[in-house]
Amino acid sequence: MPIGSFLDTFPSLLFVAAHVMFLLVGVWAWRKAGAGGRRLAPTFWLYVAAQAIFLGFFGGLLTMKMAVLLEQTLMVAMVVALASRASAPA
Repeated sequence: MPIGSFLDTFPSLLFVAAHVMFLLVGVWAWRKAGAGGRRLAPTFWLYVAAQAIFLGFFGGLLTMKMAVLLEQTLMVAMVVALASRASAPA
C-alpha cells in the first residue's frame, strides 16, 4: 500500500478548499512582499499559478500527472527566479 492511500477516503472538496487556501496565502505573500518593495514579490505569482493548476485538476481539466508536472515546473522556475534575484545586486 503506497504511503498516503488514506487520503483517497477524503472528499475532493477538502482538497479544493486546501488549494484555495494555499492560493490565498500566495496572494497574501505577493502583497506583503510587494508592499515591502522587495524585488522578489512577482515570483510569488508562480506559486499562485501552481495552486490554480491543481484547481484545474479538481475541475476535471487536467490529469493528476499533468497537474503535478506543471506545478513542479512552476516551482523550479520560482526557485531559479528567487535564487537569481537574491544573488543579483540591487
